[in-house]
Amino acid sequence: MDLKSSESEKIQKKSGYHHGNLRNSIIEAVAQLIRERRTLDFQLKDVAALVGTSQPAIYKHFDSKRALLVETAVAGYQLQKQFRDHAFQHSDPSPLSKAFAMGYAYVHFSHECPGYFVLMKSLETDEILSSKRYQTQRDETLSLIRNLITQCIKEGLFIDTDLDLAMTTLQATAFGLAHLYLSDQMEVIARSLHKDKDLTSRVFIQAMGSMLSPKGLDHLEKTDQNPFITQ
Repeated sequence: MDLKSSESEKIQKKSGYHHGNLRNSIIEAVAQLIRERRTLDFQLKDVAALVGTSQPAIYKHFDSKRALLVETAVAGYQLQKQFRDHAFQHSDPSPLSKAFAMGYAYVHFSHECPGYFVLMKSLETDEILSSKRYQTQRDETLSLIRNLITQCIKEGLFIDTDLDLAMTTLQATAFGLAHLYLSDQMEVIARSLHKDKDLTSRVFIQAMGSMLSPKGLDHLEKTDQNPFITQ
């Protein structure tokens, strides 16, 4: 992907979870360990070593590793929202453009913040799933997607399709692309296209195209732009 690194750096700094105080550095270290290992099989001493602090110092901020994982997941959702807000600011205000922008933000977030993404999407613990703050963030995201697709249907941008089917298609496309990039499989799967900077956009349009009305297709052709690639 031809990504705007400077924009990603701005988003991560704005989130408050980039080069912050000790508490935030501990959270970042957890995300880094997950990115490197793709597992939760690490100890707090590993986190302490990465940060350059002691285990007792970690316990001043977090009661346990489980609590630390919850805070890391919550921080990940806040960071993901920063990417989504950036996408909205640089897209057409229509619900269709925003729905696609959410998909682009999701894929880009996975690329730029893989440790957070893997924790949130593949390694959620029972404590994370039962966290009220985490549940609220997740539910708000799903509600936003549902509302955008509902608006698309009402405005005639989608054909009269099933709402859950449209949501599943959008989510599956974003999730699948994210994991292909994370696992370095895109070059294997899309041998002739993996260097195409518009590949993410093309896949979204291909996947969602059957649900778009002629009005929706025309609108997308005029307004679609992935805000995370260099034009």
